[in-house]
Amino acid sequence: MSATDASEKRPLFSWYLTKYLSQEVLLSFITGTTFFLLILLMFQAVRLMEFVVMHQVSLSDVGRLCLYLVTSFLPLAIPIAFLFAVLMGISRANSEGEILAFQVNSISLRQIFAPIAVFSAVLSIFVLYLSLYTVPQGNRAFELLYTRLANERIIAALKPGVFIDGFYGLVLYAEQIIPLKSEMKKVFIYDRREETHPLSITAQAGVLRQQGDKGFLTLRLSNGAIHFENTEEEGVQQKIDFDVYDINLDIAVQGETWRVYSPPSYNFGQLRQRIAETVHDVPQHRQLLVEFHRRFSMAFSCMVFAALGFCIGILSQKGIRSSAIVLCLCVALGWWIAYLVANAMAVSGWAPAWFAIWLPNFIFLGVAYYLYRRYVGA
Repeated sequence: MSATDASEKRPLFSWYLTKYLSQEVLLSFITGTTFFLLILLMFQAVRLMEFVVMHQVSLSDVGRLCLYLVTSFLPLAIPIAFLFAVLMGISRANSEGEILAFQVNSISLRQIFAPIAVFSAVLSIFVLYLSLYTVPQGNRAFELLYTRLANERIIAALKPGVFIDGFYGLVLYAEQIIPLKSEMKKVFIYDRREETHPLSITAQAGVLRQQGDKGFLTLRLSNGAIHFENTEEEGVQQKIDFDVYDINLDIAVQGETWRVYSPPSYNFGQLRQRIAETVHDVPQHRQLLVEFHRRFSMAFSCMVFAALGFCIGILSQKGIRSSAIVLCLCVALGWWIAYLVANAMAVSGWAPAWFAIWLPNFIFLGVAYYLYRRYVGA
């Protein structure tokens, strides 16, 4: 009986191979996921440090922001880490002759790949669940916390001696600002929120206070005057002196803090509902369709990277283990560039959303199939 006939009689899925490949892949997968999450988090380091240095946000809040960011990065980090794990494990086994030993014992490459394919399918389902439910929840929590912290520390972004237009509908000027106390000195405000009754307010001091449970910020002014101007009656002006005067600045709070949902913050049910509601708003509808297909495409990329990593690992002869990270990053970078181009095509309307978003996966899957047929399966 030939080796080919013997391999065909063996079951496609083997628990022995599953155990062996689990030992090869699992540790590299955990290490790779941690590594790539840290890399992605480093890109947000400047954004987070701004909260600590400029806004004096507590480390516990920064830690929560990091946790929410890590959650949102999982659908991207997990497929790349799995590519790294497969490439690392298979290239090591191939360079040390273990793959050849399997083939000599009538175990085909398809039988070796079968457990990896099963792992990738399970991982795809897991990533899909994260993308549809867990990640939107974390992304929404990040948006709310980020908005609340920005509102609480809004005074840290103000500049003394500069007229600031658009401060919650006001024009604000403060000669001196003390961020640690949320306090301003020698304040001038032009309130045009009521167009027919604009107000000019001067005060010796002002303190900005967060009223998170009530849905607004309070700017408490002291020792000043309010100048009323009635635009409907020309020449009519009034002046009122005050010791304390509160201006409520609406921040539209619902719960802790509120802001408009972004597409990544919709869970699966909300996203489908918004897609149905925005049929007549073509740009918004297209963006939501891109987000819908992106989540499924990211999950499916686990299977694409499994096939590609396996073929590249089989083609390697020796010495590739040390450069597995470089190869992984090159493949991931190529896929990410293709994804960004496809995303731009979909958002701009150059191509249907489903076609553009899924195109990078099919291209890289085609590359894996070509490598297998041309060099491995020959």
